[in-house]
Amino acid sequence: MLTRRGGAFVAVGIAGFALAWSFGARSLNAVVGPILVALLVGYIQLKRTTHPQLDVSVPSVGSREDEVTITLEFSAPDPFAGTVELELDDGLEYDGGPVKSSIGETAVEFDVRLAKRGEQSIGPVRIVGEDVFGLFERTFTHQVRETILVFPRIRPIDGDATVRALQDAHVNAARREFEQLREYQTGDPLRDVHWKSSAKRPAGEMLVRQFEAQAESERIEIVAEANAGRVDTVADATASIASALLDGGVAAGVTTPEGRVAPDGATEQQTKILTLLAHMESGRVHERERARADVLVRGPTEREHAEIQWGGDTMSFDEFASGGPRTTAPHAARADGGETR
Repeated sequence: MLTRRGGAFVAVGIAGFALAWSFGARSLNAVVGPILVALLVGYIQLKRTTHPQLDVSVPSVGSREDEVTITLEFSAPDPFAGTVELELDDGLEYDGGPVKSSIGETAVEFDVRLAKRGEQSIGPVRIVGEDVFGLFERTFTHQVRETILVFPRIRPIDGDATVRALQDAHVNAARREFEQLREYQTGDPLRDVHWKSSAKRPAGEMLVRQFEAQAESERIEIVAEANAGRVDTVADATASIASALLDGGVAAGVTTPEGRVAPDGATEQQTKILTLLAHMESGRVHERERARADVLVRGPTEREHAEIQWGGDTMSFDEFASGGPRTTAPHAARADGGETR
């Protein structure tokens, strides 16, 4: 196919023929001859150009609002000039246009912003090649389909304060199962003292309740649900809380309307949770799942920020992330059914 320049060359050639008709063949040789040679050389060069091979380098995962680089490596026996176009899903944003490059000599890079969660597709790739004179163009298409899984955005949280607050809250204390009474040891929390039994002991001797192993009790269930238009907000908040807990050594699990990742502290747990949240959509979880949640992350339509409910408290995620959770324990459940204060 002729380019604009090629069309101009043809127009000049036709005008040359007209001049030759009026002023003689010498005008034809001076004007039309070089044009015909250029058109012939350009056509043959592009006709002989082989379809270039393509190797696409794409990160497998990324976080929403991050920027990643997609690299296209072309290989061709005879490099040629061309313009590269890359098709992207709506969830991927690229501010630039087609990239001009020497196909087969240099890599082509696209800096892409990850705008939406979930599986985002990349491809196909089109190359519009030109001959050395820029008179003809030829399109080569690579029907590649690469994907990148876009995770929620993880916001910074005061991890130590968050973990301490959630561990000390009665939602965690109530879940510990009473095992036996034992003698008080230096460092035992006073809230675990069994005052009724200690009153029967000699002065200065106290008994404390011993619970199941701490490793078993450090399991926190997070439930995430959102109305339409608030899913990204809830997914970001849930990912941030879960990551802070995992970093603090707590086995965290997440339930969404799409499924559940059971609490675990394994190395790959964060990836499992982020993958679940990457596919999260609007909706509510079953009431049974909500009932066993230690932390509920909600996204009501009337609120701009995610709402965090835990241990009888309700606050915005911004408050939670900035150290809003109190670090003193609320009324903890006693083994005999009462409360310590």
